[in-house]
Amino acid sequence: MRKGDIKTLLISSPDHGLVYMLNRRLAETIEDKELVNVGEASFRIQEVRILKPRLRRSCRIIAGTPIVIRIPKEDYKRYKIKPPRDYNYVYWRKQYPLGAFIKQLEDNLFKKYNDFHNSSLDCFQLFEQFVFKKHVCNHVVIRGREVKVLGSIWEFIFSYLNEEQIKILQFGLDCGFGELNSMGFGFMNVIEEPTTPRLKAGASMGDFYDNQH
Repeated sequence: MRKGDIKTLLISSPDHGLVYMLNRRLAETIEDKELVNVGEASFRIQEVRILKPRLRRSCRIIAGTPIVIRIPKEDYKRYKIKPPRDYNYVYWRKQYPLGAFIKQLEDNLFKKYNDFHNSSLDCFQLFEQFVFKKHVCNHVVIRGREVKVLGSIWEFIFSYLNEEQIKILQFGLDCGFGELNSMGFGFMNVIEEPTTPRLKAGASMGDFYDNQH
């Protein structure tokens, strides 16, 4: 970053009251010509507005930041995972079963939804088609230590979502997909409706759900 650069900062939260309060406070900094400090850097806000991305029955969403999925030790046998060491968990990687990624991702979304809304909604199938883009390794500082966090970039394609699926996925847009959302991981963007759906080998969940649900 250099002095004079123009940057866009996106902040997402399922707490709409927080979003509106933050929007109002940031608007006041523009009116009062205040500087906003982030760490040791100072910024002057030029514009602030609220975005309301909405899912349609047919749509595509893509990860703007890596999706982090950690598979706990107790699920190694279930997914036939044999890590090189006796880790308490492993980050999902391409060499691990695709079903492990999708199942952990869905379970995580429903857990966050139920925790936030104080509900007990049972998990059901959300994802139809998905395209793996790439692995990403990020270095983040946690409690004063630099830690490697492994994530992956995905595109998810939907041809006909029902209202219940939209409700959960819309919540996922607000809070993030996967884990470590408070660090910025799992930020999702809605893109245009698919014209020709793409499906990579092994990327259909029909057989998986027949066996798991």
